[in-house]
Amino acid sequence: MRAALLHLDDALTVQRGLRRAVRTSGGRQLDYRDLGPALRLWSRPASLDRLRTRLAAALPVDFGPALVFSGSGDFHHITPLLIERALRSAGDPPVTVLHFDNHPDWMKFAPGAHCGSWVGWAARLPQVARVLTIGVCSSDIDRPAAKGADRVIVDDGRVELYPYSAGYTGDPAGDPCRGRPSIEAMGEGAFADFLPQRIETEAVYLTIDKDVLRAEDAGTNWDQGRTSLSFLKALITRVLRGRKVIGADVVGDWSRAAYGGGIVAAAFKRGEALLDQPWRMPAPALQTQNEAVNLALLAHIREAAR
Repeated sequence: MRAALLHLDDALTVQRGLRRAVRTSGGRQLDYRDLGPALRLWSRPASLDRLRTRLAAALPVDFGPALVFSGSGDFHHITPLLIERALRSAGDPPVTVLHFDNHPDWMKFAPGAHCGSWVGWAARLPQVARVLTIGVCSSDIDRPAAKGADRVIVDDGRVELYPYSAGYTGDPAGDPCRGRPSIEAMGEGAFADFLPQRIETEAVYLTIDKDVLRAEDAGTNWDQGRTSLSFLKALITRVLRGRKVIGADVVGDWSRAAYGGGIVAAAFKRGEALLDQPWRMPAPALQTQNEAVNLALLAHIREAAR
């Protein structure tokens, strides 16, 4: 599995060690920062189509399975494009998407896609058998119907949610976790044994937002979860064992936001960010740690995917 750095912001341009590791291992760097402002946080179909066209040319099918680092979690909604590309490269097998995140990313949004809405798009791709969302701690799963959650994909079994902690009050219209215990309640070891049983396909796609990690492990544009890097790596090892990894992506690096897509869209995006995101940038040490985590995930995923 070769890696690619997708530069939609400046998050990865300063990570010299990661850039060197990708370059020396035959990977690619794609500088699409001209598209970044229109894509950031949410984007309309035309912006997504422009990115799809460029990705098709830069990462053709014969590049093989790709591990793509895409910068800030504000760009997580490009993951379905990467899944589409991975499916074409692998010959369109049925696939399970493993989604590690502090947020469920399951809200309804149209037209286009939001970094908090892409799971519904991915879950409805014909070849996707199931999306397993793992590690959520955010209040987004508390009364999800009132917060615009796309409950259809949960109710019909296309998405299964496994929160890290059970600190939510539940939805009067139905439990989004379908009665499953949290990772914390089950215990990390027991959950690591359990998770592979929920994967019914040989092919898997892995997507990681580093806001799933503890605050001491990463600094992102969002609030942090409670998963340790060591536990995340252990889960990756367990779920990939004996399976074919058709692709992977990592988001969750911090970057200073630049919003585009038109004057009105940029204003709405700035307002949404003020309401939803931390106001302070992470400490410099955490930004340095982000690169260390990327390098660790690059090595670990490539090894586990062999």
